[in-house]
Amino acid sequence: MRTTRPVRVTPVSTHTSHRKLLTVGINALKLLLVMLLSTALSMLLRALGASEINIVMLYLLGILLFSYLARSYFFSLAASLFGVLFYNFFFTEPLYTFQVNSPDYPVTFFIMFLVGSFTSMLTIRIKKETLLAEEREARIKALYQIERLLLGVKNSADLAELAAGALAEQFSSSVNIQFFDPTGILRSSALKGSDVFYDDRERLVCREAYLSGNPCGRGTKLFSEAKALYMPISSHSGVLGVIGIAPDAAAAITGAQLEFLETISAQVAIVLERELLYQKQEETQVQIQHERLRADMLRAISHDLRTPLTGIMGSASTLLDNFESISDAVKKDFLKNICDETGWLSDLVENILNMTRFDEGRVVLKIEQEAAEELIAGAIGHVKKRAQRHTIQAEIPSEIILLEVDGVLVTQVLVNLLDNALHYTPEGSLIIVSLKRSDGAVIFEVRDNGPGIPAETLPHLFDRVKPRPLASDGGRHGFGLGLLLCKSIVEAHGGAISIRNIEPHGTSVTVRIPEKEGPTYAASHLDS
Repeated sequence: MRTTRPVRVTPVSTHTSHRKLLTVGINALKLLLVMLLSTALSMLLRALGASEINIVMLYLLGILLFSYLARSYFFSLAASLFGVLFYNFFFTEPLYTFQVNSPDYPVTFFIMFLVGSFTSMLTIRIKKETLLAEEREARIKALYQIERLLLGVKNSADLAELAAGALAEQFSSSVNIQFFDPTGILRSSALKGSDVFYDDRERLVCREAYLSGNPCGRGTKLFSEAKALYMPISSHSGVLGVIGIAPDAAAAITGAQLEFLETISAQVAIVLERELLYQKQEETQVQIQHERLRADMLRAISHDLRTPLTGIMGSASTLLDNFESISDAVKKDFLKNICDETGWLSDLVENILNMTRFDEGRVVLKIEQEAAEELIAGAIGHVKKRAQRHTIQAEIPSEIILLEVDGVLVTQVLVNLLDNALHYTPEGSLIIVSLKRSDGAVIFEVRDNGPGIPAETLPHLFDRVKPRPLASDGGRHGFGLGLLLCKSIVEAHGGAISIRNIEPHGTSVTVRIPEKEGPTYAASHLDS
């Protein structure tokens, strides 16, 4: 786990000497104008017969006004000094000199300077406190709004967009946010403003901030010549990302803005950790569910395997124990039972192997152009030996329908559906396999006139939860692994499979596979 050490970022002023001189010149001009205005008004008051105390108060008012405009302690002292000098020069005897005739005037001048300095400094302090309070209020309000928005984000991409937009508005600067996974690979990023973050040097500074866990770039001791300040998004588990702030060339990042940035960075880290924790919980839940389903499947498969094996063992032991005493017809029935159960067992094992390949993602579809009616014919031929006591019919249109599919797997789907119909319908039932086109897809349907599927079981036939009966007549129960395999194969081809009961009785299984354009040819009706 990467450890980080806190580094205080010192804002570096980007004001040039020319700008400083310009500010000094503007304040000096304001001071001169305020003193001249105070002098002019004082002369007007003297002409109207006002006393000297009123003139002193007018100069103090001018000092307060200038202090409010300049907001500088140095210039407030200068204003107090110039107020005393202007009062001495224009309103004390002898006039228009800096000499005084009365020994009381130096005391007046001193008191006037102290009062002007003290009140002007208080004015500046109150003004600055007011501005700081307003700025703090605006920052808290913005922080509250951002935190409220952060609570509703769905993923890291949305988080990056939201945080970048909020910081760009708050700083009036270009902002770039990047989130990394635990291996250091970029997960998501967002850019607001001009793209100044992606030249080689800026990328190097950003990478250093991520690797070291310390602020780098503009305003820091590391890569201070960079265009942007890069603040790592750190948590107890390490560095999760980097926030890049690139103000204008003439702007400086203030201490209050840095505190705001650090607060937002901590909030973003909390949201990212929450997302990572949620993902880990989801992965854990998926693994638990997967293991639970695997255990359920193993139990159900064991049940399915036990049923044919018990039949085979019972028939074989009966033959061995009574071989001489039973007739050839009975022997033939026992052998047929063994053959049927062995075929069921073989198909079950094949389905298990195929399902395992699908679950592990090791199945590669061998897509070729296949005639749909040949797939049906192949499936019927595969189950024909087991269908001697059922009637299977195929309803094929007069045109040949070509499909781009894995012919072996699609045939396996039809074989599984026919096997289910054979096993879960009574002898003499009719099973129909039909084919048609509809809305850009080829639809295979296997339907029978058997007892149907229990209503409580029908919605859960494709759920890997527990063994369930596919018929309500007390027939063979099973896990429905063949149906799960059919679903996996059909969905791998971009299709869908559905099951419904037919009124007044029977079951219909529909397989819908998207069709690609191809030529059609005349075909004959296939019946078996």
